[in-house]
Amino acid sequence: MSLRWRDSRRDSARPGELLDEAELRFFEGLQNLFALGSVQLPKKLRRIIGADAAYRGRVVVSTAVLSVNGAITDSYLYRGRFTIPYVSGLFYMHEGPFVVAAIEGLGSRPQLLCFDAHGAAHPRSAGLATVAGMLLGIPSVGIAKSLLVGRVEKAGSSGIEKIVYEGDVVGFVTGRGKERRYWSPGYSVTLVELKWIISSYREACLQCLTEAHRLSARSLELGNQS
Repeated sequence: MSLRWRDSRRDSARPGELLDEAELRFFEGLQNLFALGSVQLPKKLRRIIGADAAYRGRVVVSTAVLSVNGAITDSYLYRGRFTIPYVSGLFYMHEGPFVVAAIEGLGSRPQLLCFDAHGAAHPRSAGLATVAGMLLGIPSVGIAKSLLVGRVEKAGSSGIEKIVYEGDVVGFVTGRGKERRYWSPGYSVTLVELKWIISSYREACLQCLTEAHRLSARSLELGNQS
């Protein structure tokens, strides 16, 4: 596996340093969302990307990792600087620009995007996984480490726990203890398709995210030591 990267902090600063380059491109892309329609999830997922970020203070390192047929083959790292603070419920504005920049840096169009964030299991039914997937025009899912809204109902005949919010099923739960993950549909993925993704591609999705998290955290630490 190769690791490619870009450090936007070394580029020429924009007047006033109002936005990081990744943030600027992200919000410009949001303006085009209404022109997009939904896309169809393929019947077989060969190419999956997982994206995650690590940060300390205003410095952020995001990494996208590509899995082809269950094996990690490539990754891309983007290093930038936050200008927009974290606001509860608007996580996509904070981290979204940087995970999207990392995905775009790979230069490879996958069939599914996975984010360490929420999709439909969100107070506004559209978290970072939904917004970033829609901006890129690629089906996406959120695979979070904690529950944001609703409650978890015990598994029924399907054998999988459900996330229920305001009377509706908005996602599913897998794993135990520290391995527990909260899955919800993002862009152009239905609940039925999400259950299929978990059944058939769970390990590939989690592997991508684990590696993206590891590479981001490692690069952040190395950058702070230099």
